[in-house]
Formats: sequence, structure tokens, C-alpha cells
Amino acid sequence: MIHFSSFIIGYILGNFLFALIVGKYFLHADPTQNGSGNPGTANMGAVFGKKWGILTLIGDAVKSILALTITWLLFKSQLAMTYCGLGLMLGHCYPITNRFKGGKGVAVVGITILAVNFKIALIILLIALVLTIVMKNLTIPPLFFTYCFGVVNLLLGKVDRGLIFLLIGIIMTIRFWKDIIDFVQGNGKKVDILFSIKKKLETVKFFV
Repeated sequence: MIHFSSFIIGYILGNFLFALIVGKYFLHADPTQNGSGNPGTANMGAVFGKKWGILTLIGDAVKSILALTITWLLFKSQLAMTYCGLGLMLGHCYPITNRFKGGKGVAVVGITILAVNFKIALIILLIALVLTIVMKNLTIPPLFFTYCFGVVNLLLGKVDRGLIFLLIGIIMTIRFWKDIIDFVQGNGKKVDILFSIKKKLETVKFFV
């Protein structure tokens, strides 16, 4: 019952897609009808500007933190938080409030693994960040940190937790499938994080 309740908490809050909320109340636009059509951070940033992408990211992070915090206060269990994370992922990717058409859940998973095991998650996320910089790709690193976290938990004997994160990884793979195909075929969109940071620093120096 604890695990089911945790899952439901996650699923309910996961249904709040902040790309749609920001689009409706701030931009008076529907992100699902623009760009890639994905109601997520990357599409919001690409179509409407980085400011709106960041606001969407913050919203999705806050709903995840809220769901995980409620679960922890109620049950004081990392496994319960893991089930909550599964609910968050399904609610975000397949929200009943938007006819089961949602985002890809990168922020949701990132927050969840940090909440479940901060030290291990931080190491894996830093490796994923390096992969993002080297590969200039936003598809493979999230899949890496999700599957990697699941495998590490299995190796540590946390079987239930590990299997749930592998399931979350499968869900993410399904959501990223088109992007994965594009990446394999060499047509994936490249994102040069270091260049973007350098450009921002040059802009700051100009104004200083």
C-alpha cells in the first residue's frame, strides 16, 4: 500500500506539465503545436527562448521535489521515493490531463535519483555532463545516467530499486526513440555547451 500510494502521489503531480502551463499563461501558445511538439524544457527553450526553457525546467524540478518530499515525510523510505519517481515519470510522460501526451522526463529522473541516493547520483550525473560536453548531444547522456543508476543499485543489492530505475530507463528510451534513431543515423541535433558558456562569458565581459 505504501508503494502504491507513493506511485499515485508521483503520478498526480507528474501530470502538471509546466511547458503547457508556461505556454498557456505566459506565452499564450501551445508548445505541442510548435517545434518538435514535445512539451518539455528543450523544446520550450528552442522555440520560445532560453528564459522560458529554464522556467519550464524549474517548474518540473519543483513538482518533482514536492512529490518526493511528501512521499518521504509520509513514509521515510527510499524505496517509496523510487516508486514515487516511477509515478512522476509516467505522469510526466503520459499525463491523463493531456491525453497521455507528455514530455521525456529528464528533469524528473535527475531529481529523483538525487533524492534516492545523492552521492552516487552526483557522480553519475557528473559523468553524464562530461558525456554531454564531449558528444554534444542531449539524448544519450540522460539514458546513460538512468540506466547506470539502475545497474549500480542492482550491484549494491538494491534489487527493487534497481529494477524500477531500469523500467524508468525503458520509458525514457521509448520517449527518446526518434532522437535515438536520428543520433544513430548521424542526424542528431548537436548542442555545444562549452561554446554557449563561452559566448555568455564574452557577453558579460562586454557589458562589464
